[in-house]
Amino acid sequence: MRRTDAAAVRAAGIAVVLCSVVGAVALVRHVDWDRSSSSAALISIPLVVAALCSPLFFGGSVSAPNDTASLAVRLAEAVTHQWAEEAQVRSLHDPYPLPLDLVAADSRLFVPWAALEQLGTGKGKRRGASRGAGPRGARSLAELLDADRTPASVFRAIPTRRLVVLGAPGSGKSTLVLQLVLDLLATRRDRDPVPVIVGAAGWNPAQEGLTEWLHQVLCRDYPFLAVRTEGGRTRFEVLLEADRLLPVVDGLDEMAEGLRTSTLRKINDYLRRPGRQIVVTCRTSEFRNASRPRGREVTLSGAAGVGIRPLDGAVVADYLESSSEGPARAFDWREVRAALRETPPPPLALALRTPLMASMAREVYNPVGPALDADLPDPADLLDPEKFPEVADLEAHLLDACVRAAYRGGGEGRRGASKTGAERAEQWLIHLAHHQQTRLNGATDIRWWQFDQAIPYALRVFLGAFIGGVNAGLSGRSPDPARGIGWQQGQFLRRFAYLIAFWTLVGALTPVPMPLAVLLGVGVGVVSGVVVATRGDPVELPTAVSPTGVLATDRRAFWLLGVLFGAFAGVLLGGAVGLTLGIRQGLVFGIAAWVFAAAALGMGKTAWGWFTYARWWWFLRRRMPLRVIRFLRDAHRRGVLRQVGAVWQFRHVDLQRRLAARHVER
Repeated sequence: MRRTDAAAVRAAGIAVVLCSVVGAVALVRHVDWDRSSSSAALISIPLVVAALCSPLFFGGSVSAPNDTASLAVRLAEAVTHQWAEEAQVRSLHDPYPLPLDLVAADSRLFVPWAALEQLGTGKGKRRGASRGAGPRGARSLAELLDADRTPASVFRAIPTRRLVVLGAPGSGKSTLVLQLVLDLLATRRDRDPVPVIVGAAGWNPAQEGLTEWLHQVLCRDYPFLAVRTEGGRTRFEVLLEADRLLPVVDGLDEMAEGLRTSTLRKINDYLRRPGRQIVVTCRTSEFRNASRPRGREVTLSGAAGVGIRPLDGAVVADYLESSSEGPARAFDWREVRAALRETPPPPLALALRTPLMASMAREVYNPVGPALDADLPDPADLLDPEKFPEVADLEAHLLDACVRAAYRGGGEGRRGASKTGAERAEQWLIHLAHHQQTRLNGATDIRWWQFDQAIPYALRVFLGAFIGGVNAGLSGRSPDPARGIGWQQGQFLRRFAYLIAFWTLVGALTPVPMPLAVLLGVGVGVVSGVVVATRGDPVELPTAVSPTGVLATDRRAFWLLGVLFGAFAGVLLGGAVGLTLGIRQGLVFGIAAWVFAAAALGMGKTAWGWFTYARWWWFLRRRMPLRVIRFLRDAHRRGVLRQVGAVWQFRHVDLQRRLAARHVER
């Protein structure tokens, strides 16, 4: 809001306060009321003044300085901390990252290298050479990739710095972009954009462009970006205008098939501004279908495409042996090593060509910290043609076994780990995956504030009408978690004035006494005005958040809005009715007002109340533990889930789909 607009609203608010006070005093002095009615009016005056003045003088958004360089540094530090921790949880360096070999993708899906040079400078000169970012004389993407280079150096050598990473399922696309982001941050210079990873599955391009979606996701994951600067823009907008953001859109293939082509078009709309950079990951076949729909061509503007080669058998064998607990255990992999060299390759060799399956084989057959008396599984079992005649059989086995291996030993020695049994945890994860695949249409983001979607619609309506959150109950839409408490002054003033006029009209046209009608108008106007005027507001929260951090902030807002304001509404309305009609009636009306106001605000403005319903619903039906957040946090520590900002995800979409399919089998 501009300064002039804010001043006008404040002036209007002060005028309303003064008119309300003068009107109440005039009623007390000139209307022949009994003593209790006069007392009620007098008592209501300071309550109204306090309620109206506090938002007018203390509400509003936080203003912050417009320092682009400092904001970029702060965001870079937050992203580095977030993804360095996640890389450790995912055990990407245990024992070492699998080497990923990049090759040029199908040239028919991308613009020629010469066109990238032209787009990068506008003059046909190589941008990389002028910046010192790439090898001098590189005349094609293939020539660039032939050099032994890191993902960050390859990206910087692309003239436009727009990259698409393609690969088969489990080929390591997400791992590659994680390494890319950490490398770019480690070598970042002052004016370089800050890379930020966002999952594509949560974006609906039919409803919003890339800019709007980035604003929503990044302000949720990094709340300080939502704070408005002195110029009225959010910090996100400041960084975007200065080209200090590098979106890394991970998992285009995880979107609904019908949305992928429109997603590419929306990305092209975003890239119309010169200088904007981007990274996109997708499965190869899905990207080909999206960029060449029904004989048409949708080419990502100014982007180079790279693919990830399957892992070499010798590389996989070295990786599995080096992660063994000792030379004797490494020797147990000798038959697997021999099979990885066979021609034609057996199903095991084909399955272990992807980093996902290779890492799962390590976790299952090279367990970390098992009991000394526990029997270790034999890697040679993977070569059994009767158990695993096809590649799909091996992949399903490893997906199932990795979950059980994660809970081997109950989690002793893990800080904060729960002693959840492997079988019970597996059943809970199966139910969660089924919920994501069915109720949420295959969404990969596990958002605790959407757990209420598991509650049947009829029960949602009943809970919304009987306890609170009527709008959320009827619409079926999950409320977004609150990041703070904001104030919309215009909404409050309009609702307050409307209800004052309405109840005055009631007093004039009905047998309701005018004193009571006026008091009800003031009381209901204040209560209803606060209900419609409060909203989640971006405030100075921690730089980056986790799912548990979002939950804690939303829970605080729930109690503040529900309990404190509910008490205020009960005292205000109950006191007015009690002094007018009697103590007993006032007590009943006050309690009812307290419950209604607390429910309307707590359930309507935050997500914690509906989440509480959902976890009890799941617990009573034995689908989830009551302490579901603790269980999910523990699953993340064990590597079954991964964390992407304020949400969790299964470590791979194939794991989610496999677990969901097993729910049908039970």
